[in-house]
Amino acid sequence: MCFSSTSSFAAAALLIPLSGVAVVRGWRGPSADLLPLALTPALFGLQQGLEGLVWLGLDGGGLEPMTHRAALAYLFFAHGFWLAWIPWCALKIGGGANEGHSRRLIQLDLVLGLVLGVWLWVPLLLEPARVTPTVVLGSIEYQALIPPYGLVSHGWGTLIYSLIVTIPLLLTPLRRLRWFAAGLMAAFVYSQVAYIHAFTSVWCYLAALLSVLLIWVVDEPAETSLASPLGP
Repeated sequence: MCFSSTSSFAAAALLIPLSGVAVVRGWRGPSADLLPLALTPALFGLQQGLEGLVWLGLDGGGLEPMTHRAALAYLFFAHGFWLAWIPWCALKIGGGANEGHSRRLIQLDLVLGLVLGVWLWVPLLLEPARVTPTVVLGSIEYQALIPPYGLVSHGWGTLIYSLIVTIPLLLTPLRRLRWFAAGLMAAFVYSQVAYIHAFTSVWCYLAALLSVLLIWVVDEPAETSLASPLGP
């Protein structure tokens, strides 16, 4: 899994070209609103490439500047980007049967994701010394002094994060996308139970692998997906 630079770089090498396939399929599909979703595997691949750099630095025996910058960039995705990107992808797709109500919920979720993402990651950007990646039991633990530290338990904090990411996917009319959301939640539970010491690294890695399903999602037949197209 995410226990070496090789596995991280391999995931990047797999996801980036596959995302190109998804983009082509989305472009030829019934709606260009699926293109952000099609780009998601490539973005996961970029994140995994950054973790590969973190592994190289840690294996080399110290936190060199490159290693620390790669860790900060990795946490940009983990602590900030996905909280906004995934709800935005869902907003571009549109809501389900109750379009107006679903869209308002997704918009609210997007605002929450943006606020939480800024709150979690900007302090790390302003004070990089808050981040110390270390190898624990064969995987990377990103020790980061984020604002919720000491205010919200790890379990509640990660649960809130997971709900912000997955609920918008469940509100879209894409049936296959709901399977992806279910996979994310299963990966969340597994990471909490088996790898709580390296939850961020493991869950992001599993989510990256699951993003391969988005090629299947983008290829969903129009009659079972976009019930009502969403305007710009």
